[in-house]
Formats: sequence, C-alpha cells, structure tokens
Amino acid sequence: MKTDPTLDQIAELMNELDAYHHRTIVIKIGGNSIAEDEHFLSKIAKQIKFLRSNGVRIILIHGGGPQIDQALRDKKIETAKGPDGRRITSPKAMRVVQKVMKDINLEVAQSLVDEGIKKDRILIASRHARHFVQAEPLDEDDDGVHNRSGKPKAVAEHEIQKALDQSRVVVMHSIGLGTDGKTIFNINGDDYAMAVAIAMNAKRLILVTNVTGVLDKNRKRIPSVDQDMADELIAEGVIHGGMVPKVESALWVVKQGVGGVAIIDGFKPWAILAELLTHEGFGTLFQSRLG
Repeated sequence: MKTDPTLDQIAELMNELDAYHHRTIVIKIGGNSIAEDEHFLSKIAKQIKFLRSNGVRIILIHGGGPQIDQALRDKKIETAKGPDGRRITSPKAMRVVQKVMKDINLEVAQSLVDEGIKKDRILIASRHARHFVQAEPLDEDDDGVHNRSGKPKAVAEHEIQKALDQSRVVVMHSIGLGTDGKTIFNINGDDYAMAVAIAMNAKRLILVTNVTGVLDKNRKRIPSVDQDMADELIAEGVIHGGMVPKVESALWVVKQGVGGVAIIDGFKPWAILAELLTHEGFGTLFQSRLG
C-alpha cells in the first residue's frame, strides 16, 4: 500500500524528536553570525523554544570574535594571535573581552525572552555568581601573567545539570575562571563548547556556522562522516586546510562519548531543526560509525 509522503515526513519528525526527549543538546553560535545577520538570534531562539517545549535540554554557548575585535580597536588596544591562530589576550584586553561577552550573553538571553521563554527559565552566565568552566592558561610558561587566553580544564556539570533538570535553558559565554579562583581567561568558543558537551554527555553538539558542512569533490554536502571516511577524504585532499583540524576535533569529541557533532549553516531558517529531526540532516554529522 502506497503511503502519503507528507505523513511519512511527520512520522520521521516525531520519531527523531522522541529520540531527543530529556537528552542534552549543546548549541554553539559564533559572534560572526550574530554580527552579520540582525535576525540570526531570532532564528536560533525560535528553534530553541520549540525544542525546549518538547522536552529537549538546551545549552546555548556563544562566541564574540568580531565584537571583541571592534571593542579592542575602539580602545586602541593592539591584538595578536599565537602560532595556533588563537587570540593572545593581555590582561588589559581581557577586561574588554569580559565586558563584550557579558553584553552578548545578555543579548542572546533577551532573544529567547523575546520569543516567549520566561526569564526565570533561563540561566544566564553573566548574571550567575560563578563561572561554569575552570580554565588553565594556553601558554603554560606564561601562566596567565601576560596572556589570558586559556583552555578548559573542568566543567561544573552538576550545577549545569541542576539547571537543565529545572527545564532551564543555560546560556553560556566562553570565559573561564582560573584555578586560583580569581584570574579570568578567554577560551576559544569551539574548545569551550566541546568541553561542555563532553562533560554533559550530550547527545549532540551543533556548531552553527556560515558553511554547509563538509563538501565532496563535486561540492555537494556530505551528510555523515566517521573516522574511516574522514581519513579517506583527508588523504584525497577533499578535506583540506582549516577544515582538517575542525574535522579531527569533531571526531575526537565523539570518541569522548558525545552522540554526534554537526556542522551546519545557521543562516538558513530552521537549520537546527532540520539537522536534528530529519534522517538526511542539514549539515555534516560526525559520528562514531556510519550505518
């Protein structure tokens, strides 16, 4: 008996949605996306509201690269990057970074409120008494004296889990507190999101970008990639340049227990829902094994 394609699509959506019920999704959005599209946060907030109303636990993490760059230029504070491409953050620059990230954090939270999520259902990092990620310096020899760029060391998973159990959306920025309890560090947004996803045993980490995902030699999107396929694509030169470390990092996160890592183009309406709630997905999903 021939089935109705529309009914098949509804069944697919319902089955996929059920798989995420009471599971944790970590969504990371970049400062570039926020800066480039005035409607971007609204698009994200609408999708988060839908997921939350259907029992999905959401952690939303944002960066702020271009906003920080502009604020530093306004203050005439010079910026530099290390050999790995990460920002070198002086103590003076760190004060600017902290303010900018707080402002963006509040803006992101407000976008959720504007879409109908009550304020008391949102845990906002910038209004919380403590930082959720403990950091250590990227430059171990400097120990945070001249460079306040850091990397995640530990995550306050019990506190985050408590908020999720209360059906609260957790809105975080990529700033961490040093082991001394007073030094603040600037953490790369992807590194921060990956550490949180691993600590929270997330079903999905979604990296919302301005690219479709991994493309094959014909420039068509590859829906799913595992380690063996990634190795082949890198050897063939299909995955190259800056995409190589992104792919390697995503697959490393999967090996740490995260259900999957997706790279999607967040400028498209409903991109997050399309990735999560359809078999074909919308970006590229990195998982332990295909099939």
